[in-house]
Amino acid sequence: MKEIKKLAILGGGTAGWMCAAYLSKFHTDLDITLIESSKIGAIGVGEGSTPHLKQFMQQLGIAEQQWMPYCDATFKAGIYFKNWNGDHRAYFHPFYSEMDINTAEVFFVNANARRRGHEQWCGPDSYFLTGHLAKNALSPKAKSPMVREQHYGYHFDAKKLAHILKGYAIERGVTHIDDEFVAAITNAQGEISELKLKHSAPVNADFYIDASGFNALLIGETLGCRFQPFTDQLLNDSAVTVACPQNMNQPLQAATHSTALSAGWLWQIPLTSRVGTGYVYSSAFLSKQQAEQELAATLNISVNDVEFRHVSMKVGARSSAWQKNVMAIGLAQSFIEPLEATSLMVTQQSILWLSKAISKIQTSPTQTEKLRLHTNQQLHYLVNGIKDYICAHYATSKRRDSAYWRAVTQTTEIPTRLEPLLAAWRNGDDFDAYLYHQYPESVYSRPSWYSLLAGMDYRDSALNAPTESAQQEIDLAAHAYLESLCSKHFEPHIMQLKAMQQNNFE
Repeated sequence: MKEIKKLAILGGGTAGWMCAAYLSKFHTDLDITLIESSKIGAIGVGEGSTPHLKQFMQQLGIAEQQWMPYCDATFKAGIYFKNWNGDHRAYFHPFYSEMDINTAEVFFVNANARRRGHEQWCGPDSYFLTGHLAKNALSPKAKSPMVREQHYGYHFDAKKLAHILKGYAIERGVTHIDDEFVAAITNAQGEISELKLKHSAPVNADFYIDASGFNALLIGETLGCRFQPFTDQLLNDSAVTVACPQNMNQPLQAATHSTALSAGWLWQIPLTSRVGTGYVYSSAFLSKQQAEQELAATLNISVNDVEFRHVSMKVGARSSAWQKNVMAIGLAQSFIEPLEATSLMVTQQSILWLSKAISKIQTSPTQTEKLRLHTNQQLHYLVNGIKDYICAHYATSKRRDSAYWRAVTQTTEIPTRLEPLLAAWRNGDDFDAYLYHQYPESVYSRPSWYSLLAGMDYRDSALNAPTESAQQEIDLAAHAYLESLCSKHFEPHIMQLKAMQQNNFE
């Protein structure tokens, strides 16, 4: 592979324009072309993020005031998981930050005591600042800068975010071609040499980015890179979505809500313009019509009063994200059901590693091959670590009330690295040692795993659940400390969003 001077991106959407924006910012000498067809619609549902997106926008120099009002965006402190054990209870998966250091240690001690049989309540909601912020409908963005930064994510309109990034990239010299892809031409080495388009001249480049979605037109159809499905471990393959009205005149929690239903789970993502809502389910257990009916019944709406949109999900990953002179990002590379809102994080990390690779690529085939293998290995660890964490939500559930839940909890394959980790938790072993050994490179750290396993009250079935009195004995010092931080440094989420909208309008 020769030095990269010209780069072509096939596909727009959030993934394609994230890539174009980032590379145009940090590789100003790179000739970048992005090809997309306005005739091909994007999925464009309301989307959530992890705190990584905050860092990405800061790196680009795009202030929240510039993009959030346009994208109908709200802040995100974490995720509520409701009814995942079939008892209608909820737990909160927080975004951990430095302000949680002391209270989190109390949580870890209590969680370890609980899993070893002590009558100790250890729900994660009470020990992390973002849990208190969400409960009190406060924004996770402090009123004024703090010594220790609070981590948070966002909820936003994905189409509008792509539009913001598109304008940013074009301003920095990215060539935009609105045309339909016809074919990719390969050379004697099996590398792509040019892209043929329906109405425009062929586009040639040194390196190509496949952001063509599930179609994977370059990495899959042209180069034949194998897609490895995760269907033996994750059963959900479909989603039905609907837009629900938003009431901006009442308190607004800075949180995504994930509610387990009969054959999957419901997401509710609060935007300023609407509540993005969808039911992720397995088509092996539910038809499209049944999914619509259950979604409507859950939301207390009539199936005749709303417009449903159905999406098929291809859950899995390419065996190699980087093949020859092509790297796949976004859905062309991998997809895991959006239970923890990790899609953009994987895209962002892929772009970061690609950016580093561009700076290091040499004409030496041996050096380039080492770089390619290393990048693919990093992405393999990242995607599979996320996949295992998602699988843990199902493996730890106590639900057995439908054929779907019996399948995902009893007969679905548990990932090889996950099984000993869950056994260590159940058996009262040194869980932290297992975690660092099994997932040394995982994006999910100790607070996330403890929040999941303690939140699901995962334990040896011989152990009794804490009594109601024990559940009330929350560590009062931790509670008081976090509540004091809330009152001193944070303001109502709805008020902050309205102020941001007003300032943007002015």
